[in-house]
Amino acid sequence: MKKSLLIIASVALNLAMNAQAGNVGINTTTPGTVLDVNGAITNRETAVAVTSNAAAIPANVSQIQLTGAATASVAITAPAAPNAGQRLIIYNNTTGGFGATLNGFTVSNGQAMEFAYSNAGWRATNGGPGGSNWGILGNSGTNPSTNFWGTTDNQDIVVRTNNTEKMRVLTGGNVGIGVAAPTTKLHVSGNGSGVVATVENTTAGQAGVDIKNTQRYFRAVTDGNGDFLVYDQTANATRITVDGPTGNIGINNNPTPTANLDVNGTARVRNIPQISGGNGTTIFVPVFQDPSGNLVKASPTGIGNIMAGTTPLITAGGTQTVISGIPNGSMHRLTVVMSNGCTQTVAAEFWVIANGSVSGGTALQGIDGFVSTLGTGGYSFTETQTTSTITWTGFGGGCSGSNSTEMNFRAAIVNNAGNFQIQITNLGNVGNIYSAQLVRVGAY
Repeated sequence: MKKSLLIIASVALNLAMNAQAGNVGINTTTPGTVLDVNGAITNRETAVAVTSNAAAIPANVSQIQLTGAATASVAITAPAAPNAGQRLIIYNNTTGGFGATLNGFTVSNGQAMEFAYSNAGWRATNGGPGGSNWGILGNSGTNPSTNFWGTTDNQDIVVRTNNTEKMRVLTGGNVGIGVAAPTTKLHVSGNGSGVVATVENTTAGQAGVDIKNTQRYFRAVTDGNGDFLVYDQTANATRITVDGPTGNIGINNNPTPTANLDVNGTARVRNIPQISGGNGTTIFVPVFQDPSGNLVKASPTGIGNIMAGTTPLITAGGTQTVISGIPNGSMHRLTVVMSNGCTQTVAAEFWVIANGSVSGGTALQGIDGFVSTLGTGGYSFTETQTTSTITWTGFGGGCSGSNSTEMNFRAAIVNNAGNFQIQITNLGNVGNIYSAQLVRVGAY
């Protein structure tokens, strides 16, 4: 008994001797605060079992451990503290992987959270509602249904490096990389000369992007051979193949294109621009198919090329250039067509040679003629080296103001300072419009 009294007296004396200006020190003679402990402090942990996904914290405890099995988020209740500022540490050690919530703050499974009693309620000291802070070393025991990284108010999420914004998630869900106002679900923007977005498979397998809606499902991929494919998942067919080693493009299930553009099936090209031949004329270059299906131009070069032109109204006795820019050293078949006001049509064909390199090499000669309503009679050619006049016989005209001469005309080839031209002279008594076509039959 005496020994116990001595120990109590010694402790009391030690506390009294260490008290300075109202401060109390334990294991120190110079307390700097109201209570200054030189050494560890222990708050005894109290185990609280979870029942029906609920846990009640007893009064007058500082640290508790939730135990037992949980099948959903655990609801925690705790009594009011006698003093504001009381601390409470809760460790969620339940099984099932669910969080435990006190006053709107969630303690993730396997994690501990400190609370302080303030403003008549328990407040988490982690600085934010909804649960524990996300740690820079990672988190464990999270529940995706209750734990998330993001905002709970109508604010964007911004990711920075070097204190400069690099990515933003808008409140509406659009994600922008390099752009602060993304206009699509994924909006990537950059102002450099390099790649702004990359899809890569480092094991030489497929790397691709899926594009789909309710009607079709496409996949753009690179395969293991370095080719690029646009694959129609809905139809189970490759629509486009770009051969990596050669750059050839295959269309419609054509995995090994052998030409720059290799189409497996029909092909159509709209609005092909024609080569200008001068004076409003155009040159049509035909293409052919070789035994392998390749499209090629005429061989030798130039054979089959077409030049065409139409005159305005040529008055009686007038002359007009209808085709210009005929290549030097070429031979053509010329067709001239004209219709009058009564829908009667005449056509005449001529051989044409443009050759200014040889004296007397340029020539034009009639071949044949046709009148849609001729019946009886015929035609005749009157020619010089470079002109051919066609006169229709047995043709009685029949249009108002016309006579039997209204369809007569003369075709000529003219060398205008190296520019070979086809000219038409109207030898009838009424104005007419003529069209002409040159088809190349000889090489340059």
